[in-house]
Amino acid sequence: MTRIRSLTIEARQEAREAIAELRAVLARAGIQLPSLGEDWQGSFTGAVLVELGRARPAVVREITQLLHEALAARAEQGS
Repeated sequence: MTRIRSLTIEARQEAREAIAELRAVLARAGIQLPSLGEDWQGSFTGAVLVELGRARPAVVREITQLLHEALAARAEQGS
């Protein structure tokens, strides 16, 4: 194991958990990002990033709509 990989093991685990959570939420909305995963380049810099991946414009619009609806619901609850 490289030194950077050993130093970032907790951050990499956090990234994997965040990816799993996002994948699960998107799945509940019927949305899939096939390239969602851990950014492999992070192992060179020590920064652990999440690669949201490539998506068709229609999928991006679905995610945007989902976020709009969630923000509207949040605003309603706060009123």
